[in-house]
Amino acid sequence: MNHWSSRLPFYYGWLIVGIAFVTMAIGVTARTAFSLLMPPLIDEFGWDRGTVAGAFSFGFLVSALLSPIAGRVMDARGPRLVMLPGAALLAAGLFLAPAIGQPWHLYATLGVMVGAGANLM
Repeated sequence: MNHWSSRLPFYYGWLIVGIAFVTMAIGVTARTAFSLLMPPLIDEFGWDRGTVAGAFSFGFLVSALLSPIAGRVMDARGPRLVMLPGAALLAAGLFLAPAIGQPWHLYATLGVMVGAGANLM
């Protein structure tokens, strides 16, 4: 009996490459689009630029601290155990971001959740 992937009109590996490309594009864009959010956040809440930019920097700090742990877990248990929670964390952070009202909400959603989720993806 042939595997289902042998019946595809293209090489199955290209599907994996395409999914990885889209996943990384979403993850990277979620982290680097912060500069577009900065002026509206400052205008909306009246926070100073340092408070808002600190959430972006904090996200990179979380990412840097999480990278060695994520790498070890991925080596030991495989990428599925790391990438699926990363995608869920990134999505949760992006879905909760519109509900921010205090600076710590910004740090928790766009800093910790999106930063860690994008790193794990």
